[in-house]
Amino acid sequence: MKKYFIILMLTSSLFVSAQDANKWQLNQSKKISSYVLEKIELEPEDAEYFKKVQLDQMIQNANEIKASGATSQEDKKKIYATGRLNLKNKLVERFGKKIAQSLMNAINESRKQ
Repeated sequence: MKKYFIILMLTSSLFVSAQDANKWQLNQSKKISSYVLEKIELEPEDAEYFKKVQLDQMIQNANEIKASGATSQEDKKKIYATGRLNLKNKLVERFGKKIAQSLMNAINESRKQ
C-alpha cells in the first residue's frame, strides 16, 4: 500500500507541474493578450477570462505536442488547429459568435506583429 501511495504522489506531481506555463508561454500570452485587449475592449472579468483561456490553450497545445511526440510541422499544425478550434469554442460560449471571431482575428494579427 505504501508503494502505491508513493507512486501515486510521484505521478500526480508530474501532471501538476506539466500544467505550469513556462517563461516563453507567459511572455507570449501577455503579448497576445495586451494586443487583443487594446483592440477590443472587454469588461475586467471578461479580460481575465480571455487571458486565462488563451494561456491555458497554449499550455494544452505544448502538452499535446509533447505527449504525442509530434516533431514534424504537419503534426504540430494539426494540434494547433485543434487548439484554435477549442479556444474559439470557449470564446463563443462566453462572448457569442461575433465577439469571439473578433478576438480570434485580433489573436492572428498579434502573431504577425
